[in-house]
Amino acid sequence: MKEGLLIDHFDPKPAIKKNAEVAHDWEYSEEAQHLYGMAVLFKDRFLDPILHTDRGRLPDPVISFDDLRNQKTLAAYTLHRNPQGLLDEITFNTVHYEDEDGKRVWAFGKWAQLETLLHEQVHLWQENFGKSQHKPGRVSHDKEFVEKCESLGLHPMPIIGCHTQVADGPFAQLMQELGIPRPEDVSRVEGKPSKVDWFRPKKEKGRSTLTKWSCGCQNIRVGTKEFYGRCTHEDCGNVFVKIDDKEHNIYKSKK
Repeated sequence: MKEGLLIDHFDPKPAIKKNAEVAHDWEYSEEAQHLYGMAVLFKDRFLDPILHTDRGRLPDPVISFDDLRNQKTLAAYTLHRNPQGLLDEITFNTVHYEDEDGKRVWAFGKWAQLETLLHEQVHLWQENFGKSQHKPGRVSHDKEFVEKCESLGLHPMPIIGCHTQVADGPFAQLMQELGIPRPEDVSRVEGKPSKVDWFRPKKEKGRSTLTKWSCGCQNIRVGTKEFYGRCTHEDCGNVFVKIDDKEHNIYKSKK
């Protein structure tokens, strides 16, 4: 270093962002370009809109894509440095991407994807500017996190972090400006908020491989294709017959 010459700390993030945008042979290049742009917009609009003289601005995230080995995880914010030594990484779980017209798209739609991005950026905001005394080195969905999200229109469940209803408020206003349509509301059991995000479909119940039989007063399932049995109840005594699981209509007899 020459005497009197100030050398600024090198920030590799712009180069990483540029590389993601021009890597046209990478299946997530278009997604990365879109999410990087939205992350800057969220910072300028929601998370750090005013310049402060006593501190620097909120860092931009590094956007990554990887199989996070957990179907329940939509995306993750990394508190420590990633394997490349970079901070502020937000990783989208690739198990939630689908192929559509030769592109990789988020399975739950743009609105839900951007809710996910802003959620992770609030973790980034909390780590840098939050006053919460949550355990260091650990992502938290504590009171401060939830209140910040609610102020932006997101509705995360405390501790768990899932979004219990479609976002509204400032977030919804921005989506309207961008022409991103609001999804339909997902019905929930009153008084019992869901423990999964509103946009994630519930798992279908597995189909039983057992065959259903009935005598008229009770039903049983057996693992064989053929079953010969008779009900021993004193008021029944009927032979069990095979039935299906389709809904049956009951008609009252005409008098």
